[in-house]
Formats: sequence, structure tokens, C-alpha cells
Amino acid sequence: MANLTQLMENEVLMTFAFYTIIVFSKMMFVSSVTAISRMTRKVFANPEDCSSFGKGENAKKI
Repeated sequence: MANLTQLMENEVLMTFAFYTIIVFSKMMFVSSVTAISRMTRKVFANPEDCSSFGKGENAKKI
């Protein structure tokens, strides 16, 4: 098995790791922004989420 220093010298692997971190960070950022915008505008993807933010008749209106 390769040592960690040997893996860090591999340019292709380091480039792959770098872009993996960028894509993962973007995914986490966009999912957080989507959740915040849906909660503030009260627009939900399914009825279960809608009913948890509204009570009684307000749940049906949302």
C-alpha cells in the first residue's frame, strides 16, 4: 500500500481531491440556501413539510 506522502505527490489525485472539495462545498452551500429560502417563502416540496409549518386551516392554504 502506498504511503500518504506518495499519494500527495500524485498530481492527478491531488487535482481530483481539490475539485471534490469544491463540488462538495457548493452542494452544502446550495442546499442550505434552498432550505432557508423555502422556509422564508413558505414553499415546500411535499405536504408533510407544509403541515408542520402551518396549523389548522393555514396548513391547507400553504
